[in-house]
Amino acid sequence: MSVLDLNSDLSIRNQWARQHINRAIRQDWNALLDNSDDSSELGSLPRIPKTSKLPRAPAPQTSAPHDHEAQKPRVIKIGVIGAGAAGLFTGLVLDYLNSELKNSSIPLSFDYDIHEAAGPDRVGGRLFTYNFGGQRDTHDYYDVGAMRFPDNPVMKRTFELFGRLGMEKTDLKTNPNAPDGSLIPYYMSPNAPNTNPWCYNDINIWGASYQSVQTSAGTVDPFQVNTDGSIDPRLLKVGPDEVVKANIEPLRQALKEDAEKTPPGDKGWKMLMEYDTYSTRQFLGTGTDWYDQAHSETVLESLDFEFSPETKWFCVLGGAQQLAKKMEERITSKPSYHNPVAAIRTVGKMDVRLDIVAGKRSEYRHYDAVVATTTLGCLGRMDTRQAGLRYPVKQAIRSLGYGQSCKVAIKFSHAWWIHDLKDFNIREAGLGHSDLALRTCVYPSYNIYDAKTKTAVLLCSYTWQQDSDRLGCLMSTNKDHEQKVADEQALKELLLRDLAILHTNKQTSEKDLYNLIRKSYVDHHAYSWTEDPNTAGAFAFFRPQQFSSMWNRVIQPSGDVIIAGEASSPHHAWVVGALESVVHGLHSWMGTNMTLVPELKHARDILGKDERGNPFVGLPPYMDVNISNWHAVMGVVNRDKHLEKIEGSDNSNSLSTVLSHFDVEVLKKDIPARRLGYHEFGDPTENTAIYVFLAAAQDPDPTKMEAVWREQAVVFKAENRELLEKPSAFQSAVRVFRQIYAQGGAGHGLEMKLNTEPWGFNLEDIEDEGIRLWYGSADENTSPEMGRYMAERLPKAVHKEYPGVTHYSIWRIDLLTEFLKDLTD
Repeated sequence: MSVLDLNSDLSIRNQWARQHINRAIRQDWNALLDNSDDSSELGSLPRIPKTSKLPRAPAPQTSAPHDHEAQKPRVIKIGVIGAGAAGLFTGLVLDYLNSELKNSSIPLSFDYDIHEAAGPDRVGGRLFTYNFGGQRDTHDYYDVGAMRFPDNPVMKRTFELFGRLGMEKTDLKTNPNAPDGSLIPYYMSPNAPNTNPWCYNDINIWGASYQSVQTSAGTVDPFQVNTDGSIDPRLLKVGPDEVVKANIEPLRQALKEDAEKTPPGDKGWKMLMEYDTYSTRQFLGTGTDWYDQAHSETVLESLDFEFSPETKWFCVLGGAQQLAKKMEERITSKPSYHNPVAAIRTVGKMDVRLDIVAGKRSEYRHYDAVVATTTLGCLGRMDTRQAGLRYPVKQAIRSLGYGQSCKVAIKFSHAWWIHDLKDFNIREAGLGHSDLALRTCVYPSYNIYDAKTKTAVLLCSYTWQQDSDRLGCLMSTNKDHEQKVADEQALKELLLRDLAILHTNKQTSEKDLYNLIRKSYVDHHAYSWTEDPNTAGAFAFFRPQQFSSMWNRVIQPSGDVIIAGEASSPHHAWVVGALESVVHGLHSWMGTNMTLVPELKHARDILGKDERGNPFVGLPPYMDVNISNWHAVMGVVNRDKHLEKIEGSDNSNSLSTVLSHFDVEVLKKDIPARRLGYHEFGDPTENTAIYVFLAAAQDPDPTKMEAVWREQAVVFKAENRELLEKPSAFQSAVRVFRQIYAQGGAGHGLEMKLNTEPWGFNLEDIEDEGIRLWYGSADENTSPEMGRYMAERLPKAVHKEYPGVTHYSIWRIDLLTEFLKDLTD
């Protein structure tokens, strides 16, 4: 089965995501057929076989019957839950569609309401910047949530959005008066000779990287962790990051080899699926909960971000919440704050009710569709019993993992880490690394050029998972800032002590540093995302098997309820994941309802465009129109099942819905047609093409096989189809296939087995001089690389490659004559 393609424009993670989307669609469609009560309908629809690609989805009927009671006006009303990145972006996308539809004189528009449980100070959700106050030029803020953005291919849509909002790249060194919202460089590490502090096992060393720390210490074990000599010196030499990379390298390499083989292999894919049941902790045998994520996630993330080391990172001047504020400024319908949604109820086709309860105030509103962009933890607290969510989606909402995270920032009278550490001044930002309670200290990139007289903020602690749990227990939930700070004296003292320990150096003692830091302290702010009732966690953090078994169901629209947000994207924990989830969610939902509102086709076509620099259009890389069409089909099925249930019907058969609303003839033709090429074969036991050919071959009427061949020929490329449709070639193919399958399909099954299993001997063992290898350079089924591979291992064989010849044109009469001559000479 062709699984991965290194030459594809899709990243490895996107290809992984697409495979799991396809698998969920195949399983759900086949289960629908298996559970159908109508044998006549069942006989008319084929199962989806196990291949890496989906057959074409049934398209909406252009003359599908309209449910006049469910027919809606051409003003589509959308309810959006949450004013985070995904919720605000939904508004921008709908505004963009309104503009484009109006310009094209299409009688369709969208109205929307955005319901946010928090207040206006928290617009953006996890795009949250805390401002300590003071003059603008002091930069007295820090990002409690998202804070850095790599400018790489994965983040393309995010940077397109920056561009649309006028958030331009600049540099504070050359443009000190840049406006808030500008993108400025974010420094992950300093350039030598500048350094950052490292403190492990009570040992302090300064360096720009772990390798420079080793050089400075004059040993491969700078922190003296190999006390009993049990660690291989080779592991010590390369450093922790390289050890992790080395441990996952066999999986990375196997995935790459799969993609490089002809035909592509699946060894790496099978290994990855096996280790999807492992956490990285289980795989490595160590860690402090950060590695509790699925090991497949670790491997894929390492491949996903395998870009040039020259990749530039940026942060938003004024804080990442500037992105949310700029989106809020642009949308035509502003969010309704302090407006928590208590329940979601699907009561009809394109009729979803939201129950809003805020204190003693309660109301309900009806929408054609609802886009739920809140975190899954918050969605799980809503009453969704009548929302029409399937059990796998409910299970995912309940159990999909979210990571814990805490941040603590301190406002100081001046940036002592930049100005008071003498030769160890931290002038190029970066990170402080330690095993102290504060763990990671983040030196902001936005105040490195500020004068010494200015106040300054330091993100003194950034922790995850267990580390954040332990630090978070010292954080107060009091909403009054002064009282909260007073309640957190133990936290404050712990961090002041750890900062002094971390920054100790040859020129300044821990005691002197502590006094300096304590004297410079002005204020602090501590935040635990686990304690935030409007997030219930920091970011999606999938654990073993969760991505492969649950995520692919979450992204399917549950009728008219769309679940969006970073957890609905393979790029969870990134803003880009929230953005792309909105586009594919709306696109699939529009496909579900095109038979009810045909004008939605125009909006859907706009969404599906691929327009450079436009963040509002273009399906994300892990989706395509065909996948979205399949989601549209399943959306109709899921909605009808729910409506039958609430109406008290025992009829669980939804095939009638599919047959009446979608053109299934394309599907019936496409599945056997796609199964003809050997490079498309997956599991031979699910090969529907075999049964099609068997029936035609064993029918005494030869015209039956002729009809099958005419149906198959339509999927071939023009040059091959022209060749195969010539009378002599056509009749020859009919005769050959009638003969091949005359006695059954066992021979075909054996051939598939030989195609996918070892033969029991090596090619190099063959010494026969009579072997001839003939290959066409344009053969896509048995590629020329296969011939070259064998020729290298069969030195006595004669290998010929014919330029421009395909899998079918190689049977031209002139070439056949040449082949026979080769064999008889």
